[in-house]
Amino acid sequence: MNPNTNNLIGPAAACQMLNLSPAILLRSINDGIVPAYRIGDVVRFRPSELRHPSFTGLAEYYRFKDQQAAA
Repeated sequence: MNPNTNNLIGPAAACQMLNLSPAILLRSINDGIVPAYRIGDVVRFRPSELRHPSFTGLAEYYRFKDQQAAA
């Protein structure tokens, strides 16, 4: 295994770490908010990058964004 990929985690662990649902995690990846790395057919995350304070409140951000779009 590549030494650069030893500390990567999967989506379930990232969801738990960020306290997000898988749908919100995927949406934030697609929006370019949460950094993710594709290795073959899987997506992985660096825990050190997920600890950034800007990721706190992502679920509320998307809830607000959806309410604004519905109005």
